Amino acid sequence: MSPRRIHWRLVLLAGLLSELAVFAIFFALLALASLAGVPEVARPMSTLDYIDAMVSSFGMVFVFTLWVGKRIESGFVVHGMLIGLVGILLFLALIFALSGSIAQPLLYVVAHGLKLLGGIAGGLVAQKRTATRATLLPT
Repeated sequence: MSPRRIHWRLVLLAGLLSELAVFAIFFALLALASLAGVPEVARPMSTLDYIDAMVSSFGMVFVFTLWVGKRIESGFVVHGMLIGLVGILLFLALIFALSGSIAQPLLYVVAHGLKLLGGIAGGLVAQKRTATRATLLPT
């Protein structure tokens, strides 16, 4: 097995799970806003939706990259970027399937960039954790 091998199953699973988590957070916020009697606060393309899209896009890809980082030996940042890319592609496929276009608000595009940054950051943290573990293990 090559040390730079891409673990595609993990990448695809983590990308899918991170995107599902982003949607779950959005729907949870929408449900909470509805229960509070202010559903317009969390409707799609509202301020809360944009904030949620950006924060959860970064955060979920970061978390799932850390999860993948525990299962791989190298290429942590590459795996993180690929996880973010899978999330972006899944969102674009969904938007296209629903509207026939991939046009979206600028802040959603920013959220896609944050998915890539979340993957990079998660990969760097996973790499650092692995290096720290390796130095702590007795030889």
